[in-house]
Amino acid sequence: MADAYLQKLIWRFPRLEHSILALHRDDPDFRSICEELAIADTARERWKDLPERADEYEKIFERLQDEFLDHLDRKMRAAFVEPFKQRMKDDGRNT
Repeated sequence: MADAYLQKLIWRFPRLEHSILALHRDDPDFRSICEELAIADTARERWKDLPERADEYEKIFERLQDEFLDHLDRKMRAAFVEPFKQRMKDDGRNT
């Protein structure tokens, strides 16, 4: 995926910049979602003057954007919870 589209995602979701950059760097599944989102966004723009095609690509784009946000949410929650799980395990209380 082009760096330009990564910047577009950060522009669209500025509060998620750190998470977007970290996941894009470390998570191949996330990179794949971003690449598919970039392709769908380009196609959506290309076909905007043909209503049927535009609607089709808009739906694809929205589905991928939901997948992008869901993946980000799952990974951010996991990253937040993991240190607590580790501390609980290290305390020996849950063994």
